Amino acid sequence: MTSLSKTVFVNENENIFEVFHAEGVEYDTQVFKNLQFISNKTSNNYIGYYQFKSSNKNSEVCYKVYVLPKTSPKVNNEQENKKYFIKILQEYYRLKNKYGVKVPYVKKSIIDLAVDDNKNEQNANDMDTFIAYKYAEAIKTIKTFFKKHNNILHKELKYSAQNIRDRLDVKRNITELDKSKIHQHKKVAYRYSEYALISSEVLHYFIKNKLKDVKDKQLGSVTRKLKAKIDSKYLQHTAYTFRIKDIVSKKITKLFKSSEEKELYRALLQLLGAENYFEDQSNKMIFKLHNQHALFFRPEELFEWAVFDMLNDEYGEASVTQKQKISYKINDASRDAYPDFVVRKGNEVLVIDAKWKILKTEEKISFEDIAKLRRDGLILEKVTKSILIYPQIPFEDRKFKLSVDDFDFEIYTIDEYRKGLEDRARSR
Repeated sequence: MTSLSKTVFVNENENIFEVFHAEGVEYDTQVFKNLQFISNKTSNNYIGYYQFKSSNKNSEVCYKVYVLPKTSPKVNNEQENKKYFIKILQEYYRLKNKYGVKVPYVKKSIIDLAVDDNKNEQNANDMDTFIAYKYAEAIKTIKTFFKKHNNILHKELKYSAQNIRDRLDVKRNITELDKSKIHQHKKVAYRYSEYALISSEVLHYFIKNKLKDVKDKQLGSVTRKLKAKIDSKYLQHTAYTFRIKDIVSKKITKLFKSSEEKELYRALLQLLGAENYFEDQSNKMIFKLHNQHALFFRPEELFEWAVFDMLNDEYGEASVTQKQKISYKINDASRDAYPDFVVRKGNEVLVIDAKWKILKTEEKISFEDIAKLRRDGLILEKVTKSILIYPQIPFEDRKFKLSVDDFDFEIYTIDEYRKGLEDRARSR
């Protein structure tokens, strides 16, 4: 059987079926289902990487699909597309580590170290290396979880002896003909955890199906030792009953409730290449997991973190709040608002919204975006500026300051706003 590799680039919101057709790729039902999955992700504004295999009697094709942000159309140069995607991915993980949701017991992860600007810039320059870092991060998370996890159950043990040691089993002693036997029962403590059962099965699946494709050869030894430790500690008193395909079932997902448990669940999905299910539980398309590797994330998260990072650099972290709840009333009814960013510095009070949209004309600013910005400005006190920031505004000769129904606001790209801050800093 011949083995082939096919790399395809598609932009966020672009039709993946049209892209494959334009490249002359013929596909069967198996490929179609994977493309349908990618299409669902791109149409829901995800960007990322997805790898899957399709095989027939004569050949096996490994498809590597890169989903680029809509702000950066793909070019004809494959290496340039890959280089740009890796740059985006590095920035996402840098800002995720800095501003994303953190689990207290997890220290800086391996994948974050891989994109450290000063030390390891060259360590993650291709997707295979990133995938290896992703798996290493997941293994580290699982290992950390079970260092603290210590679930104890009690099992009723029935036995007979000639001396009385524990509680008597009255019924069995009455019916027992051999009066030298004294039937008793006691509770025996033992370690058992459903998290351990699920984790062990996922690790087994990962070792069997995915390790051979991972660049980091040391990861195999670490993974096998982790599985053996979990098995010896928790699974001596049970038979395996968990099926891998049930990992996205409601019965399993509802087990993971606390932040630590949810982080464990995400790590297990990472090992299966199915972490997308963590944020997209409505999507139950799950195929041959050993054939797929995935890294998906929402670019609007990256954009908001980039704006937050820029504002913190200029005004200081103590002066900037993100998504902070503001309560207010309308006709005696309580309401809550969550402005993207509020800056309070000296006499300045700025309310700022970051919009992951390409603003093609001033008329394309949505009424909802303006209404939200206006409402946030009204419920805050002494707002000096209301600002919308976009990734791109490609039309020229535009106004920076606009007014709609006597509401004044400003619009910038993130680069324009950053340049304005730099110019202001130089003029001080």
